[in-house]
Amino acid sequence: MKSIDRNEKLKKLLKNMQQSANKRDTFNTPCEDALKNIVAAKEPSYREVLLCIVVQMLLNPNLKASEDWYGFNPRGIYDKGPVKQFLLENGIPHTKSGPLNISKASNINIAWAERRRSTDIANELIRVLTYLETNNSFEQIHSVGVSLIKKLLDESKRIQKLTINVSPSHDPIILSSICIRLIDNAPDAGNTPQKIAAMLLKNYHISLHTGVIVTGENDRASVTSTTSRKPGDVNEEGPGKIYKVYEITVKPFDFDRIIDSYDCITKYNIRSNTLIHEIVVICRPEDCPKLDTSGCSAFYLGRFVYQDVVYYYWNIYEWIVYMLQQMPDDGRLLFFVNLSGYIADINTAETVKLEWQKIFLNN
Repeated sequence: MKSIDRNEKLKKLLKNMQQSANKRDTFNTPCEDALKNIVAAKEPSYREVLLCIVVQMLLNPNLKASEDWYGFNPRGIYDKGPVKQFLLENGIPHTKSGPLNISKASNINIAWAERRRSTDIANELIRVLTYLETNNSFEQIHSVGVSLIKKLLDESKRIQKLTINVSPSHDPIILSSICIRLIDNAPDAGNTPQKIAAMLLKNYHISLHTGVIVTGENDRASVTSTTSRKPGDVNEEGPGKIYKVYEITVKPFDFDRIIDSYDCITKYNIRSNTLIHEIVVICRPEDCPKLDTSGCSAFYLGRFVYQDVVYYYWNIYEWIVYMLQQMPDDGRLLFFVNLSGYIADINTAETVKLEWQKIFLNN
């Protein structure tokens, strides 16, 4: 079957299951507890794997993810296909390429589950998969699929209720306080400070019409510089040139991190025929290694020289205040709109949304 024909059939199956799910409130499949746990898990990748399995088995019930996961063509039906599109259209939190990333080139079986960080959720997925592979009639697979989609739609509604409407502000003190609270109380594995830093830089340049382009806002903190082929988390760039490279973190940026960073910079310099020799590290004071503190202050924490690259460390809290003070009012408003849009995004971590609520509803 051609991929375009397969994907059209999968779209219809997903739509059909959604329509069935909207007509029902209760389900009694043997997998109900496992499905609830999978949908409620912090990692969406497990439910994405399961949804890929269900829709493909509806086309071919003899497929077995435990023996031939790549026979399900996860990239074709998820990354570039109807499964992720379905999640997106229905406001269901999802990943960029979760099914491929979490499968780690392995079949979906007990051995795979034992290697996962969230072993309990992986084992729940194996329980559902075992049921599907031993009870593989269209009706039984369809029932599990409808129940799964109902729970995904309910999860979308729950997350959407966390969104609140707030009045924008251009007060730099208020904005600084918001940013610092989000970073301290909802760092989201480093995504929150990286997003805030990138948005500050981006809107600073937009409001002052500098022409500088800021990259890195849409990358997750878990994406390494090696994977992204960039020299740092966030860059200020011009036509064919990187002006400045930033590393944003609320974890120790110690000697091991410097070694990794230097390796990425070296490879980037060779690949791009550039000569990056300075990195600005935006972090907390406690995240620094032993620095050369000549000329340091509460803002500038010191520097670390490694071979031909200098790492300048800046206090993330002071840096945020400084950036907001430097922006005109329209830049601060743009930043607030940008930040609130990120908070409202369906894929932003629930911890970040809840902290945003506390800031504005509970103060």
